[in-house]
Amino acid sequence: MPGRLAAVEPAVRASAAASRLFDFRRTGQGPDAAWTINGLPFRPGTPLARPRLGTTEVWRLTSDFHHPVHVHLAHFQVLSRNGRVPAATDGGWKDTVDLRPYEVVEVLVRFEGFRGRYMMHCHNLEHEDMAMMADFEVV
Repeated sequence: MPGRLAAVEPAVRASAAASRLFDFRRTGQGPDAAWTINGLPFRPGTPLARPRLGTTEVWRLTSDFHHPVHVHLAHFQVLSRNGRVPAATDGGWKDTVDLRPYEVVEVLVRFEGFRGRYMMHCHNLEHEDMAMMADFEVV
């Protein structure tokens, strides 16, 4: 093991080109209830965001349940949890963040590499199977 791990450039909120909110929750009642993002069912080909390649954005993630949120293509750093400094376990670049019930987590997402359509989703298997996911398109 090396004496020092890779240096991680700290996230800078002021560098964000935009801020967005993504609310992960169960919407509706009874047999019509569904796991949704921003109250919407998964609609393939209809992106909830269109970030520009080479930019960063602040994404505010909220929930009503435990949702490990996974973002394809884009890596991010956790800026805050419930308005407080994140724990050491949130350090470094991530592609998944553990979002606990009624928690608010802000992340700085970096869009590098490739344009195209990608997705984010809850990594709870039954939520993923019930389409708790959304497209975003890097333009």
